[in-house]
Amino acid sequence: MSKKINEATSTDLPIIQRLVNDYGWKVGDTLLYQQTYDISENLKQDYANLKNIRPDIVLQDLNNEVLAVIENNLDKENKDLLKLRTVVTHLLKPRFLYACSAERILFYDNAWKGLDAGEFKQVTSFMSLEEMKLKIEQQKKIASNKEITIDTTIAGGFDITIGKERYYQLQCIRTIIENYKAGKQKMLIHMATGLGKTRTAVALVKALLGSGLAKRILFVVDRRMLAKQSVDDGFALISREHTSSWITTSNFRARKHTSIHVVVIDTLELIHSDLPSNFYDLIIVDECHRSINVNRKLIFDHFLCPRVGLTATPRIAAAKEGTEVDEEDLAIIDTYKLFGCETGEPDFQFDMEKGISEGFLAPYKPVELLSSLIQEAEENGIKFDHVLDPQEKYVIALGAEKKLKLEQLNRKFISEENCLRIAEELKKNTQYGEKIILFGVSQAHCIELAKAVNTVFEKDLSEKPYYAEAVISENNELNETLKAWFKKPYQKPYVVTSVDILSTGVDIPCVRYIAFAGLTKSVGKYIQMVGRGTRLDPKTGKFSFTVLDFVGLCRRMEDNGKGTLKENKKVVKPGDQKPKVPGTPQPKGDYFLIDNPDPAHLIQRVEIHGDSIIVKDNIPIEEAKRIFEEELKKTQEPVMADLKEKAKQDDYQPTDEEMAKLLDWLSKPNTFLDEGHLQKMYDFPEGSAWDFLLHALGKKKIPTPKERIEKNYLSYIHTYDFTDEQIIVLKKIKDVFASNLASKRSIDEKEIFGNPIYERLIGSYDDINKKFDGKFNLVINDLKTTFGNRANA
Repeated sequence: MSKKINEATSTDLPIIQRLVNDYGWKVGDTLLYQQTYDISENLKQDYANLKNIRPDIVLQDLNNEVLAVIENNLDKENKDLLKLRTVVTHLLKPRFLYACSAERILFYDNAWKGLDAGEFKQVTSFMSLEEMKLKIEQQKKIASNKEITIDTTIAGGFDITIGKERYYQLQCIRTIIENYKAGKQKMLIHMATGLGKTRTAVALVKALLGSGLAKRILFVVDRRMLAKQSVDDGFALISREHTSSWITTSNFRARKHTSIHVVVIDTLELIHSDLPSNFYDLIIVDECHRSINVNRKLIFDHFLCPRVGLTATPRIAAAKEGTEVDEEDLAIIDTYKLFGCETGEPDFQFDMEKGISEGFLAPYKPVELLSSLIQEAEENGIKFDHVLDPQEKYVIALGAEKKLKLEQLNRKFISEENCLRIAEELKKNTQYGEKIILFGVSQAHCIELAKAVNTVFEKDLSEKPYYAEAVISENNELNETLKAWFKKPYQKPYVVTSVDILSTGVDIPCVRYIAFAGLTKSVGKYIQMVGRGTRLDPKTGKFSFTVLDFVGLCRRMEDNGKGTLKENKKVVKPGDQKPKVPGTPQPKGDYFLIDNPDPAHLIQRVEIHGDSIIVKDNIPIEEAKRIFEEELKKTQEPVMADLKEKAKQDDYQPTDEEMAKLLDWLSKPNTFLDEGHLQKMYDFPEGSAWDFLLHALGKKKIPTPKERIEKNYLSYIHTYDFTDEQIIVLKKIKDVFASNLASKRSIDEKEIFGNPIYERLIGSYDDINKKFDGKFNLVINDLKTTFGNRANA
């Protein structure tokens, strides 16, 4: 017999109301309160002391099959959880178990396997009847071992461009599907750039969705350009069968029910806590060595589903004692742990060397071209006591002699002369019109490199695009336009200079040269940059490529071309050509150094019409904000008037068409801005144009750094294994923790308790430390690691 709801305790009633109002459960039908169940004959021997059990809440389907049991009292936590895992599971056979307290909802899925089957996990929500039935049906299909069909027209089939089957893609997909069916929660794919990771992922997604093993899949990228590319060029291949959407802060509620979500990691960091823990059946993280780092572990631990990492970066060994490892490589090591690869062995591996040897990738040879300036900087350092002004080129005396090593050259001060030497060597070592990606040190350095290349290659600079263009801007439309032009084999620009934007996720098969004008300590980043040239392109006759190394990076990375031609070393002497600046004194020496004013504080506005790009101006961020906000408030254009009216509605989410109109208005002459500009202007990379419209109109303010930290802080304490007592303590220190972190002040646990006000509010340090089993300092350090990097990003 089941007790009546009006007899429910004050503890049980809120949970029941939430289940009914938010999740659609029906009292007395699919929701039973304190129903009595007698111990069955076959279990009496195991539970001799029990005649019956009375769970707090039982959730069942319309056929009276028990789906979930909820215990709403954790006075004796270990005993209560054990009871759910044993007698309740044995007698009622529920798939799902919940245990609730005042501060937590603990969840367990009896279908979990392996290492992940050990413990209850914190969640922030329950499931509806439909969601539970779907999970049960998916598990039945997994258990059936029915053969899964893989679409070999997408991946794994015969590739006419190379004349052979890409068999490794099929092997990869089958490996992941078998691991998925076996219940493995963390998987890693190491596949070299140019081998088709995205198409492999698309075919994997189609197989899982088409077979019913998954209903909703999340695809995570680290850049907006890659999100658009994934939807337009990747998942568009299966759009007839399975819909995909690029999820942003302004549309994720309206798009919740599409099959494939593509999201930028910055956006996911902001919205993940608003999505249920069981929302996705699988998460795929593209370029996971870049997308994930230790302070983003929280985001993925929030979701209770398998995760697959895709990377082109090989295993990076830990640093020897007393040596340094680049931060990016350390992040890669952490990433491998996040995807269950602590030993360094991925679930599937097909690296660059194997890809080249089997004819799937283009072989290459590194050619070292060092100027005497680079040699001097590398061996002894450059001594100098003056630089040139970046614009007017007059001499600026530094007051004392400085020494610049190669690692700092072009990062702190740019050698204009050396940029010209690089441009001249490009002309000597390449044919006119061949595509080149030239990696520089900074945005300002890339601008100087592009200027130098155009000086050497171009005669007419009256019309863009030029022979060389710098792809560095936060302007999304400009980057996409330049990239689209560069991808065409016989169209300018022929050279693009970049720092990071073109180092990953760029598919341009016709690239014939990768050139290095800057150093990196990261093996991973180096391989990514070289990988931009490894794609074969029979259409243009490209079956190999060359790495032109102007800083000795290939030698430092011990790269001999994977067995191709040996290193071809050549010392480039400084030429007689020096830029002349009329009316200004010229510094002595073989090179000029100019200050490196990286344009991080400026917004570059451009006008794009077809094949024409006109740079309008570079204006300070505050000026760009003023223009945007004033133009938005005064515009009476019908489209914008309609959007401003809709913005008055609470939580209105614009359609794709409305967002396109907003972005079109942004790009017009009154503003000449785009979404990327707004993200930079308001220091909010997670935001969409709609967020900034609401902010400018005073409808919904952009969350402050403190508010962003607080939101994820609450997600943190409700994701990991804290007791009710510990959660109460962590909630009490939330404000002081978030305030210190947002203002970039240091945080020390004893410092918090050194304030008598906090101590009266929270308790003494010793008392609190006991509640954390003497490990409170470790919790604080983990919090600082999780949120500190993001706050200071």
